Amino acid sequence: MTRKQIIKKIGNPHLSLHAGKGYFYFVFDKSDREFDERSVYTMRLNDLSLDRWVEEGKELLNEVGA
Repeated sequence: MTRKQIIKKIGNPHLSLHAGKGYFYFVFDKSDREFDERSVYTMRLNDLSLDRWVEEGKELLNEVGA
């Protein structure tokens, strides 16, 4: 599983998934000055199922009203 596959399954062009040290984070980028993010604390993508990643991403989208 890759970050690209996760984002594709979620299907929102304003959402991206990035890797930090020991965690991943979704960024919803609405414009150059307006964005929201949500962290997921896991070391590896494969620690969660694809469905769980999609759920995490969609939770952020629901929070920002996307």
